Amino acid sequence: MVDQAASAQPGPPTGADRRTAKRVSLVTQIRTGVGGETLVGYSKDISTGGVFVETEDPPQKGTEVTVRFRLTEEAPILEVRAVVAYRMTGEGMGLRFLNPPAELLRVIEEFAAQQ
Repeated sequence: MVDQAASAQPGPPTGADRRTAKRVSLVTQIRTGVGGETLVGYSKDISTGGVFVETEDPPQKGTEVTVRFRLTEEAPILEVRAVVAYRMTGEGMGLRFLNPPAELLRVIEEFAAQQ
């Protein structure tokens, strides 16, 4: 008898298992520029790969946006282009940073290390 569980080939990682960057809790106001409009929401968590933003009516998956936020009240405003990786109506959206500058990655890594 063959143990099917043992012989099953694992598929590609899904959900949180796909992430390679450490996510840390971050609650801060996020301003998301979409086609000339600004959506205001609050972040839930952040990593060097992206950020989750709580908002009632997120843009469609694949929409490119400009994101502005601060890691702390004293920190400068950071701005980066991102794409909506997934959306959950009434809950929010996962944004994936697009070509984030090295300085942005550095400050997020430092912030994550302090958490």
